[in-house]
Amino acid sequence: MADNRVGAGRRLRRPGLLCAAIALHCLLLMPLGTARADEVEKDLVLDDIIVTATRVPMARTRVSAPATVLTQEEIQRGPFRSGYQVDDLLRYVPTVQPSNLSSRYNHPTAQAVSLRGLGSRRALVLLDGVPLNDGFGGWINWGLVPDRIERIEIIPGGGSNLYGTWAMGGVINIISQPSRVTPALTGEVSGGNLGTNSQSVGGRYGNERFGIVLGYRHFDTAGFVTVPSYQRGSVDGAVDSGHQQFNGSLSWGLSPRARATLSGNFFHEDRMFGTALSLASRTIGTAALGFEGETVHWGKWETKVFAQWQTFRNQTSTIVPSSLVRQAELLERLQTIPSNDYGGMGQWTMPLWSHSRLVLGSDVRAVIGQSQEQLFSSQSRQVARGKQLGLGTFAEWIVEPIDALTITASVRWDWWKNFDGTRETASGATVRTRDNVASILNPKIGFLYGLTERIRIGASLYQAFRAPTLNELYREFSFAGFTFQANDRLEPERLTGGEFKVETDLLPREQLGFRATAHYDLVKDQILLVTQGPTSAMRQNVGQARSIGADFEVNSRVNDRLFVRLGYSYVDSIVTSFPGNPSREGLRIPTVSRHQVIAAVTVGDISSLQFTLQGRYLSRQFADDLNRQAIADFVLLDASLRRRIVPQAELFITGENLTDRQYIATQTGAIKTLGQPLLVLAGLKVDL
Repeated sequence: MADNRVGAGRRLRRPGLLCAAIALHCLLLMPLGTARADEVEKDLVLDDIIVTATRVPMARTRVSAPATVLTQEEIQRGPFRSGYQVDDLLRYVPTVQPSNLSSRYNHPTAQAVSLRGLGSRRALVLLDGVPLNDGFGGWINWGLVPDRIERIEIIPGGGSNLYGTWAMGGVINIISQPSRVTPALTGEVSGGNLGTNSQSVGGRYGNERFGIVLGYRHFDTAGFVTVPSYQRGSVDGAVDSGHQQFNGSLSWGLSPRARATLSGNFFHEDRMFGTALSLASRTIGTAALGFEGETVHWGKWETKVFAQWQTFRNQTSTIVPSSLVRQAELLERLQTIPSNDYGGMGQWTMPLWSHSRLVLGSDVRAVIGQSQEQLFSSQSRQVARGKQLGLGTFAEWIVEPIDALTITASVRWDWWKNFDGTRETASGATVRTRDNVASILNPKIGFLYGLTERIRIGASLYQAFRAPTLNELYREFSFAGFTFQANDRLEPERLTGGEFKVETDLLPREQLGFRATAHYDLVKDQILLVTQGPTSAMRQNVGQARSIGADFEVNSRVNDRLFVRLGYSYVDSIVTSFPGNPSREGLRIPTVSRHQVIAAVTVGDISSLQFTLQGRYLSRQFADDLNRQAIADFVLLDASLRRRIVPQAELFITGENLTDRQYIATQTGAIKTLGQPLLVLAGLKVDL
């Protein structure tokens, strides 16, 4: 039996809060340090330029999309500042709903994010312009994010006009720290309860011609028991995960007007999902090579190629005598998923007359993957494989005819094909699946108009699409006795929608800002997991879904020692048409809450002592298409306390779920999954 397991179970550790208590004592009693002047100045400067909304640098006040930017300053003063916590960080952005269970404990295939209530796997997540969306399955590989994040840009709404299939619901762009900065060495170590600890080290060096960044991180947690006490049996233990990540980038100047960048990432993780035979491991390697430059008269150009190689091993078990009477387990299946993901893009931005710019570009992405299963109950083997190829060409015209008005018109043509799909059944027969081909045009037009110097309105109309992934088409999967069936006849989703925003700077120097947005989206042929019975669901296209909502954000920098942030999002996302099954019409899209409230306040000075308290409310949502499995509906509080002890070092302590609120994060079949309990971490961060 041991030879068939994905990996050995990890020893569960139960250290108390000793290190956190010691750190808190030090934080409150040690003398104050003084931050280095250059770092303080950098933290206090807000970068108002974004690149994701239009694929070219533009002032945020000139973009029609309701963009949210999390600066390095905002990230560092909160409790979720490590790269592997990005999904937890994004929970504090209205309209963004990552999976309720943190990626530190969640199954890799369940790590997703929803924008504007469109459901999971409909937002493109980029890391320095390279997709974090898994090419085979569409889930988000959060663990690949390095710890040194420069900024995060969130652009909700149809993004297929510039980014294609993966961006139907919007784009989240994570931008890591550049190499062309002051040379430095960094290190961080932390530990706390739930057997959780993390260590990271990094270095950077740069000048005008050359730059290098290197980083390493180790993370480990003994986790917690996710099955509620009233469903728990003798077979249940704690979730358990650990990973290691190496990342680096190298950039060099080819000429005064051209530069090249080479980056790479290696990631390995092992997980146990609460029972001795429910295990998974992943090994991922990535590489990207990019060139950018500008000409004297014809604008700027950029090109990039990337590749990702992954092996995902997943082992599942059957609980006996039943999923609700959890006394023992039997090995059910061992699934191995090797996949390769390759892509590239090219873009050219040129001035057009004196008041406009033209952006032309193209990109391509190819995914090759297969799922190999060894079924122990029947002593048989199954294999499903396929290939996916997509390419697109886009054009964007940015016009600023007068100082108060910006008009952006864009269109993208996409060609997508899924082919060479086969299934080898347990009997040994090989079944060829049909090819799926689509050619789709996605336009978008938007404007931003300044009513006054401080009040702006903007609006956009757009169309977008999403093609099914290889995972949805071919991979069958089971977890906790529940089976998710593939469907090789899925059609692409099509979205038509619009948005309107009002934003204002109520006080000068960004002391008080406000933005309100409304949106309306229709999705034709949305892909949902449709319940087939008590122990299975199949991916199917439903006729039409609708998402309507509104949100607002208030940000206040009262002074250099007080920051306040409030946000609220309402979204009503339902199935409006389901031919052949009208009883499903009017039901809500799974894993989408109607109400989301966030609040955060920071008091103190980064040069000495700083405290952040933040809270969020997520209203009830459903884990299934029948709206019978209610989850979420909770209020959580998180906090962070930082104290600089010398100019190059600070102590910190963070608390998650401070009230130790017990809530249901998700549900699979009849088995519920608890969210993370109280977690307190303390540590030391050094910048040399």
